[in-house]
Amino acid sequence: MALELDDWGGSGPLLHFACANGFPPETYRKLFTRLATRYHVVSLRMRPLTPGQDPKALTTWQQLGEDLARELKARGRSGALGVGHSVGGTSTLMASAANPGLFRAVVALDPVLITGSRLWALRLMKLLGRMDRTAIVQGALRRRDRWTTREEAADAYRQRKLFKDWDADCFNDYLAHGLVPTEEGDFKLRFPREWEARIFETFPADPWKLIRANAAPTLVLRGERSDTLSPDALARAEQEMKRTRVDTLPLASHLFPMEKPRETAERVLTFLEQLPPVDVPASAH
Repeated sequence: MALELDDWGGSGPLLHFACANGFPPETYRKLFTRLATRYHVVSLRMRPLTPGQDPKALTTWQQLGEDLARELKARGRSGALGVGHSVGGTSTLMASAANPGLFRAVVALDPVLITGSRLWALRLMKLLGRMDRTAIVQGALRRRDRWTTREEAADAYRQRKLFKDWDADCFNDYLAHGLVPTEEGDFKLRFPREWEARIFETFPADPWKLIRANAAPTLVLRGERSDTLSPDALARAEQEMKRTRVDTLPLASHLFPMEKPRETAERVLTFLEQLPPVDVPASAH
């Protein structure tokens, strides 16, 4: 299984961006444009956007990290900068932990990491084999996935809390690229809801074990109003991974890269610019 690599342009060191569940990479165009002023931005197309992939073949997010490491290594792209949002942030941390040197640094934007009672509840659901019954999985499976026109979808989405604070350009990019025309003449979700549900369902029972060995300089950035990454989980991320700094973006939800693409880009760029320079071996004489 080879995955496509989308190239968003820019020059400078290579920066790989891993996207959130349910959102095709074009949703982040505004963020990529800003990052591409300093870096060469690429993103791997996840399994859900790769034709012929079976959702049931995914059993844990560890595989998403493995996909990332395999595809970057196959292209000779080790030593890149790894940036990711939500599940993309978590899978980037997992890939970095399992493959020292794969990333020179990592920025995880509101990664999905849970601790405390939420984690125990999740482990119990996994143990009972009931993850498919959880509200988030059922919600994804019930999501409306066909629309007569993009305008109809836009009107419905504008009513939803999820999209309330989105930057207008990001919202339009999502409508343009998150819905694709069908042979019947209507539009359907490009990111299949079965896949979105499966990703929620396969969250690992111990995410901390899978990221603990990440030794790259790391920034974990939380949206102040995030319902995904709690303050407790943010603090734990700083304790678990040894070269990790944490920070919070004010007045922002879990989807802050789409709400505040400029501010998000500034935080990423500021962190990456503070990294020590890469040791380039002196050429042999």
